[in-house]
Amino acid sequence: MTRDKTIESSKLWQAIVWTLRITVVVQCLGNWRWLAQIGESPLLSLIVEPRDVCGLAWSEATGLTIQQSAGWLVLLAGFFVMLRPCAAVLGPLCLLQLLFAVAMWHTHSGYTPQASWLPPQFIALFPLATQSARIAAPLALLLLDPWRAKRPLSESRIRLACHLSLVAIALTFFAHGIEALEHNAEFVDLLIVSSSRLLGNALPQANCETLLTIIGGLDLLVAVACLVPRFRSILWWMAFWGAVTALSRITAFGWESAWHAAATRFPHLGLPLAVVLHWHLVRWIPPEAVDPTESA
Repeated sequence: MTRDKTIESSKLWQAIVWTLRITVVVQCLGNWRWLAQIGESPLLSLIVEPRDVCGLAWSEATGLTIQQSAGWLVLLAGFFVMLRPCAAVLGPLCLLQLLFAVAMWHTHSGYTPQASWLPPQFIALFPLATQSARIAAPLALLLLDPWRAKRPLSESRIRLACHLSLVAIALTFFAHGIEALEHNAEFVDLLIVSSSRLLGNALPQANCETLLTIIGGLDLLVAVACLVPRFRSILWWMAFWGAVTALSRITAFGWESAWHAAATRFPHLGLPLAVVLHWHLVRWIPPEAVDPTESA
C-alpha cells in the first residue's frame, strides 16, 4: 500500500478532514451572524466610506443589502461544506476572508502596531497577518478534501496544505503576540471583563498589562517554534490557546452578543489541531512511508 493510500485509509485521517470541515462550518456560522445580523463590519465600511479614504462611496442601504446577502450565502456555503466540500464553495469562502483583510487594510480597521522594530511593510499588511488563519482554513480543506471522489490525494498536496496551515497559524500568533505585547486596549478589556464575570472581581489594569506582556512573549515564541523544529506539543498548545482566546469573547460579553466573534476565530483552534493530528498520523504509519523531514 502506498503512503497516500495508507493515510487515506486511517481513521485519524478522517478526523483531520472532519476537523477542517467543522472549522470552516463554524466559521461560516460566525460570519453569517456577523454579516447578516450584526451589521457593522470592515466590509460595510469599505462599501460606504468615501473614495478619498479608499471606500466605494456607495449608499449605506446598498452596503447593508450586499453584506446581508453575503451573510446568507455564507450560511448556505457552510451547509454544503458539511455535506460535501467543493471548490465552488471553498474558493469563494477563502476569497471572502481575504476580502475582510483587504477591507480592514483599506479602512484602517483593527489594530495598528506601534513597534519601531517591525518593518513598515509588515505594519501596513498587519490585517492580513491577523486574518491569515481564517483565510487559510477553507483553502486547506480544499487541498485535503477534494470535491471529485476519483481525484487522487497526492503527497505534495498534503504537504502544501500543512505548510500553508503552519505559516498561517504562525502569522496569526505572531500578530496577536504583537498586539498583546503592546497592550491592545481590546485585549485589556477582555481580561478585565472576563475576570469580573468569572471571578467576581475585575483584575486591575496594571495586572492585565503584565499578563498580556507574558502572553505576547509566549505567542511570539510559539509562532517561531511551530515552524522549527515543529514539536507536536507546540501545536497542541496553540490549539488549546486558540480555543481559550476565542471563548474569551463569550466569557467577556456573553453568548448572545459574542458567539459569532468566537465562531469566526475557530480556525485558531482548528488549524493547529488538524496539523498536529497529521503529524501524529505520519508518525504512526509504516516506517518505510514516513517523511524524514517530519520532526518528533
